[in-house]
Amino acid sequence: MRDSIRLGRIAGVTVGLNWSLPVLAVLLATGLAGSSLPSSAPGYDSWAYGVAGSLAALAFLAAILAHELGHAVVARRQGLGVDGITLWALGGLTRIEGDAASPAGELRISGIGPLVSLALGLGLGGLGLALGALGWSPLVAAALDWLGAINLILAVFNALPGAPLDGGRLLHAALWRHHGDRLRATETASRVGWVLGLAMVALGFVGFVFSGFGGLWLALVGWFLMTASRAEQSQARLHHGLEGLRAMDLMSPDPVRGAGWVTVQAFMDDYAPAARPAAFPVDAWSGRLAGLVTVDQLRSVPPAQRSVRRVIDVAWPLARVPIVRPERPATEVATLIAQAPSEQALVMDDDRLLGIISRSDLTSRDRANRQGHAGRGGAVVGTGANR
Repeated sequence: MRDSIRLGRIAGVTVGLNWSLPVLAVLLATGLAGSSLPSSAPGYDSWAYGVAGSLAALAFLAAILAHELGHAVVARRQGLGVDGITLWALGGLTRIEGDAASPAGELRISGIGPLVSLALGLGLGGLGLALGALGWSPLVAAALDWLGAINLILAVFNALPGAPLDGGRLLHAALWRHHGDRLRATETASRVGWVLGLAMVALGFVGFVFSGFGGLWLALVGWFLMTASRAEQSQARLHHGLEGLRAMDLMSPDPVRGAGWVTVQAFMDDYAPAARPAAFPVDAWSGRLAGLVTVDQLRSVPPAQRSVRRVIDVAWPLARVPIVRPERPATEVATLIAQAPSEQALVMDDDRLLGIISRSDLTSRDRANRQGHAGRGGAVVGTGANR
């Protein structure tokens, strides 16, 4: 999940939002102004409900941001990098670089989010109850009551024990501490997350049958949990298989560099008559490295335009391609490639291009290491490993 709009930096962390978030904000504001607030605090003009509903929806989005900032701040105190925060329709996503060094560290990083939501829920809900008891502005009290309740729901939901929810990471920390095996803990937490997501999908469809479209939202959240838990499990297995390796152990050395100023058709004829390799570094007219083009990008250009469009116009610019040094740990390279739209990384020593790494290089080396691990009593094996 990547940003559509960059909002800026808060507490040193880049914050952005996905296009789906404004849609959610409009739906929340409309539902509050049209139904929830009028039923809880009748007697106001429609514009008052509109203003209160809009402010409450924005406050809820701010609460989600506070939840994610809690993760980011604690992760940085644990010595981990934070790539940024993205807010979207199903909540928020804090992109943390690397893993906690210990179960206790993971417990702190994961537990702070639900605690922030819990504190906001109790504080806002308590303020709403106090205002209601005093009879001061029933509309404001109703909006605060809703904010308190929704934050408590957010805290409870995120505490459910299934990856990739915060509760799943708390379960992972507990299992990691108990077994001393990070991968085994990830496998279990991911399976629990998948089962939890499946249950939510089933309940969502039952709710849709008996009560309408509201159940589809629960089913959508459940589907996301199922998909994300499987992805997290696969990523954990990949990282486990790459432990001890470096970028130089994974790269295809001395990749063929193409001319970025030629037409797509000429490039395909001269450099890419087949799908191997799957990507080519490309040079600018000056001879300096300018970007990376994949065979899929070349083939996506309509045949009628291939004789007029230049390769550099369809290639990924160098700023959007991960560039790593040869000694960079393979697990970090895997994370960068997973986040890169090109699904490739370039290995460079200063200005000298040494090699290229693709997602398929990672998975093939992971499989080789797994086979070697099973066949050789746990030794990490593979061509060129640990040079």
